[in-house]
Amino acid sequence: MSDKGKIIEEIAGKIKSGEIQPWKVESVLLEEYGMNSPEHFRTAALIRRRLIEGLTGYTFNYLELPEKPYLMQWRCPKDNSIWHLEARDQDTVCSRCGSQLEPYGTEIDRFRPLANNYIGGSEEYYSYAGQIKVFGDVNKTFTNILAYGTGFGTLGISVGCFRVNKLGGAEIKVSKWAGATRNLGYVFESEEERERGVEAVKEYLPTLRKEMEEKYLAEFSGEIYEVEFVRRQHHGQCYLYICFHTRFEHARGHGDTSAAVGFARGRFDAKFKEMGIAYVQSLIAMGFDGDLKPSPRNRRGRYVSARVKLPISEYEKMSKTNIDSLLTYMEIDRQGVTQEQGHFLYSGMGGEIIPAIYRGTKVNPRPYNVSCTENVYVKIKGEDLIYGVELPNLEAGAASSREGLICPAAREVLKFMGIGTSREFAAVTAAITLAGEFNFTLLHLRGEMYASS
Repeated sequence: MSDKGKIIEEIAGKIKSGEIQPWKVESVLLEEYGMNSPEHFRTAALIRRRLIEGLTGYTFNYLELPEKPYLMQWRCPKDNSIWHLEARDQDTVCSRCGSQLEPYGTEIDRFRPLANNYIGGSEEYYSYAGQIKVFGDVNKTFTNILAYGTGFGTLGISVGCFRVNKLGGAEIKVSKWAGATRNLGYVFESEEERERGVEAVKEYLPTLRKEMEEKYLAEFSGEIYEVEFVRRQHHGQCYLYICFHTRFEHARGHGDTSAAVGFARGRFDAKFKEMGIAYVQSLIAMGFDGDLKPSPRNRRGRYVSARVKLPISEYEKMSKTNIDSLLTYMEIDRQGVTQEQGHFLYSGMGGEIIPAIYRGTKVNPRPYNVSCTENVYVKIKGEDLIYGVELPNLEAGAASSREGLICPAAREVLKFMGIGTSREFAAVTAAITLAGEFNFTLLHLRGEMYASS
């Protein structure tokens, strides 16, 4: 084994034993091993990759590690703007004015990591964020690999996971089924004609429901568990929404639900024509679904929650303040979300954490701005504090299928993390979100968040 190989094995072992924190590897290589900058960035990434391989038993094959995994600082001589460019980027011309950029900073200072705890990736910069232990509806320890930004997000999650693990892990509750929804919209000219339509649909539904399930939902063992009728009116037009709610245990099922409801529309159109029921228009009423929108009507996805329980006295020691300060902090946050923003969305930093997991795993769907809402809450139970996070509609299909491929690097990440099912995806997402929020709250209560030096 080469000297470099020995260093990689030695430091990876020290991270595993807790002697070295993963985000301190770069400084250890510079200060204790005398490695030169910027070569130490790639070695640090190799060390974290070796750690992950040792923890999981898998080997990196697809997640690319560039030869120059760092950014370089440049300055525009015309306007003095500072540019951070990846070392592979050969375009060193200012895109504002066209001037040739000049190196900025000393030979050591001008280099920076692509992302904290960087382990690979070119389009997305992947980071290692520790491990999280969960118990309850899912019992497992997950290895966290996220596609985060260049800030301190992964560090906060790593620390949060360490804190949650010391408390015994995150207790998980995750629903058995994942839901999907697709709606039909019909426009009638009178309420009487609309009611004739409702009665015709109800009479035909038992036969149609069975046909929809057999033709479109059976592949993923899906079922239609509810059909909802909603009546609305706009001046002289009478609207009828027919909402089909489906559920799947191991699949996302949204595409199959859409196809099934499209089939139902054709059958209802024919049935109304046969029965002489006059309607002005029929359509797929996507605006009423709540899909991909943080809406109370969004019934697409899986419910999951994660929480920790600890003595109030222990939390007061951690936060360096009293429990009333925590309750006040949570109320300030709640009012900021529900009253100032006007609707319930994120009551914490889930809007950053959840997309980091989606971006890293590329599960179906792949939105950067996910539709899952988040509720952070605290409860007092006797002498104990319960700190929890709920994700009411987390959507994921963790297997590559005709609903969408998961690229090889992302499938590799799923294996490293320990995610084999969409329920496991839900469990680790809730647990990582909990860990980040838990640590985030502690930093705010201590006055250490965004504190000036």
